[in-house]
Amino acid sequence: MTAPSLQILVVQGTIREGRSSIHPARYVTDRFRENGHNTELFDMKDYEIPLFRNRRDAVSNPHPDIDAFGRKVEAADALVIVAPEYNHSIPGTLKNLLDHLYPEYEDTAFSYVTVSAGGFGGVRALSHLHDITLEFDAHPGPDLPVSNVRDAFDEDGSLIDETYEDRFEEFIQAVVDHVEQFVPSAVGTPEAGG
Repeated sequence: MTAPSLQILVVQGTIREGRSSIHPARYVTDRFRENGHNTELFDMKDYEIPLFRNRRDAVSNPHPDIDAFGRKVEAADALVIVAPEYNHSIPGTLKNLLDHLYPEYEDTAFSYVTVSAGGFGGVRALSHLHDITLEFDAHPGPDLPVSNVRDAFDEDGSLIDETYEDRFEEFIQAVVDHVEQFVPSAVGTPEAGG
C-alpha cells in the first residue's frame, strides 16, 4: 500500500505587524512538504479580505479573494489553522475570513497550531477554534500549542527550540492519521500488480 500525498491548506490567522505566528506557519508548511504532501500556505497578508457581509455561497459574484480562498478550501483534504491568541480568543481577521465560507468546510479535517508569547500556547484560542470547527460540521483534530513563540523561533523564522522538533513531527503524523479517517483516498491504494 502506498499512501498518496494529501492536499493541505495551512491558514495563517493574523495580519498583525510583527506577528510571530508566521514562523510556525511557514515551518509546518515546510514540514508537510518534506513529508510528501501538497501543501499551500494561505497568508491573509497576501490578499484583500473584505469585511464579512454575506457568505460566498449566498452571492452570485463573490469577492475574488474570497472565491480564491473558497476554491482552496474545497480542494483541500485538511485545513491547518495557525493562530495566535488575542484577548482570550482568535484574531478578528481570522474569524472574519472563516465566516465567509460555510458549506465548503463540511466534513473537512481541521487541525491547529496556536501560539502565545507566554506560557499557555494559545489554549483559549484553541478552545474557540474547536467550537467554530464543530459549527461548520467539520472534524476538529490534532493541535500543537507553541508557548513562548519568540523563544522558539528566531527573527528569521528558524526553529531554535529543539524541544519542538519532535513535537512538530508528531503533529504532522497526527494530522495525517486524522485526515485518513475522513478521506478514503488518503488511506492508500494498492501498488501496481499488487
